[in-house]
Amino acid sequence: MSSTVSANVDGRTATKLKMVASMENRSVSNAVSSAITVFVGLPKGVRDFLLELNAQNDQDTITRLGREMMAAAARVRLEKATTDLASEHRFGGPEEASSEIDMLEEATALTRAAALRK
Repeated sequence: MSSTVSANVDGRTATKLKMVASMENRSVSNAVSSAITVFVGLPKGVRDFLLELNAQNDQDTITRLGREMMAAAARVRLEKATTDLASEHRFGGPEEASSEIDMLEEATALTRAAALRK
């Protein structure tokens, strides 16, 4: 069951929200829904820290943190793709084990292909 919620934001935030929604070809409502879903799923300490950075308008730290989060997400995606690929036993015969580099190369290719589809 869905619920409707409302929020008041300043003009700068509203403008940024509209730009993000437009760039991602989404409605403002959909962007807000996604933001709320992600935000409430974070641990309280992380939420508090992000709000603190925003209140301080610390763009350098926000940018650095965003890059670090993207790097961590890429590592997790690669690890998942590698695990998924290894479970498919696509390389060699039953008696021949695939090398780790073969699996990493295929996982990288699959991850890039998935990213291009988005």
